[in-house]
Amino acid sequence: MPNGAKSIAELSVKGSIVRKLPRKLEVLEGENAAFCVEVENDDMEVHWFKDGLKLHETHQTILKSFGKTHILVFVNVVHNDSGVVTFVVGRSKTSSRLKVKATRHCPPIGPAEIKMDIDRPNSALLSWERATNSQTTTRSIFVLEMQEVGSQEWHKCFTSETATSAEVTGDAVPCEGNYRFRICSINKYGRSGHVEFPKVVHLGACTLNLKTCEVTQGEDAHFSIELSASMPGTWFLNSSELNQGGRYSIQQKQTKHSLVIHKTETAEDMAEITFIANGVRDSAVLKVKHINKRVDTGDAIVLYCEVSHPLAKVSWFKDGNGLEVMEGLNIQAEGNMRRIVIQSANASHSGVYTCQMPGDVITFNVDVAEPPVMIVEPKEDVVMKIYIPEEINLQCELSRSNGKVRWLKDGEEVRENDLIQLVSEGPYRKLTILRSCKEDSGEYICETNGDSVFFQVTVTGKSKAKVRNERLELCCEISKVDAPVRWYKDNLEVEEGPNLILEVDETKRLLVIPLATVEDTGEYVCDTEDDSTVFLVTVTGEIRDFSNLRQDKKFFPYI
Repeated sequence: MPNGAKSIAELSVKGSIVRKLPRKLEVLEGENAAFCVEVENDDMEVHWFKDGLKLHETHQTILKSFGKTHILVFVNVVHNDSGVVTFVVGRSKTSSRLKVKATRHCPPIGPAEIKMDIDRPNSALLSWERATNSQTTTRSIFVLEMQEVGSQEWHKCFTSETATSAEVTGDAVPCEGNYRFRICSINKYGRSGHVEFPKVVHLGACTLNLKTCEVTQGEDAHFSIELSASMPGTWFLNSSELNQGGRYSIQQKQTKHSLVIHKTETAEDMAEITFIANGVRDSAVLKVKHINKRVDTGDAIVLYCEVSHPLAKVSWFKDGNGLEVMEGLNIQAEGNMRRIVIQSANASHSGVYTCQMPGDVITFNVDVAEPPVMIVEPKEDVVMKIYIPEEINLQCELSRSNGKVRWLKDGEEVRENDLIQLVSEGPYRKLTILRSCKEDSGEYICETNGDSVFFQVTVTGKSKAKVRNERLELCCEISKVDAPVRWYKDNLEVEEGPNLILEVDETKRLLVIPLATVEDTGEYVCDTEDDSTVFLVTVTGEIRDFSNLRQDKKFFPYI
């Protein structure tokens, strides 16, 4: 409107494509590049294109359809396969940019910083580092080998792509003896040289080592160890010697020793269990978990345990405070079962619940979680085109007014400043850039703890209009000096004449009307092959007023 008021609407067109292609797919040379699209109905006529050329199935291009799902695979891609892949069904289409990265074909460099720790009996802790100048674009693995002293054969004992340490214990060797170790790196292009560890270790006193035991509070914990010879041994809990009886059951059957801790308690969480025999020492960790219960708001909470006698009395507590029957909370006892039921959970019901009786207690950690914050609008990703220096407005509507969001641009979090505003009003979250420039182009993301939406923003063009006395000048600045443009007035291409001049000044293209009249009022468009910009010109009365000349905020698609 002449007074500066405006109204903007957003149009979202849903097509036949249910699941779109990714915006970009990067693969290495020699790998397969796979694209998958899902459409609305079976038996729809679809087409695949690459760089505008229709694709047909070959030994390197696979086209498959499974009902609503359509798949394209490029086999064993090379660098020249990079380009734009497009899927078309009816009037709908989706595109993805394929980028094929080159790889260096060379064998890996051997591991460095080789160390062996043999402080623990009957085990060797081997550690190493990846070579600092090794190639990370090609997948490689570490291969650890062992050899018994006196033998000529090396045996593989450990492989890993990421680990930089390994513990080899007595149960990993075929027989008791002295062992040495070496390591190398392998990829599909070859093997590095072997690097041998400097020490020799004696292994084989234990044929089965202790292992960490993880139980829930109240369950029994079982530990066992097997030696290479029959000998007596002693069990310890955090350096305190354990004896047979009460909560501890200790047995030895020839070379096998076992320990059972009955009815584990939370105080024993992360306790160290140690076994010591003649020349043998081994340890493991006891992990005792609380009973964790996670429920959503509005769901029922049911906590129960079983007692040894149907007449046993228990007391229920929440965060140390006693619980009693009330509206929405029931305390029940049926036979050996003891139970509390909270009919509809809310945030206040989160906490630590305990069921206690003389000599025993069981604990429940309850977490009442709110449902994730979802983005109600927009339902799909948004593509926007903005002209310099227009205002950029990105807006989301959340499923809850108290939901929190993060705004990201090209992966970096957006912060408020003099030109950027982040607004929160009820369920609406808005990012505003007051005066756009080309650097504001990019991919913007609004994300919650459970959802996200993308805004692809392109800021383009520079346009300006000048009025000198009764002279009208419309000016566009383009990116290429030799690019041709066409001027239109009210959708009709203009022609030069005595009162309409088309000028070229390097990257500038001008439309000049030396003596503007009422008949010159209208919509003027400067159009290139790839872009366009528009001016609304109003000439009123005998006094020609160009003060309201402005660039209209309209979206013109690429041609």
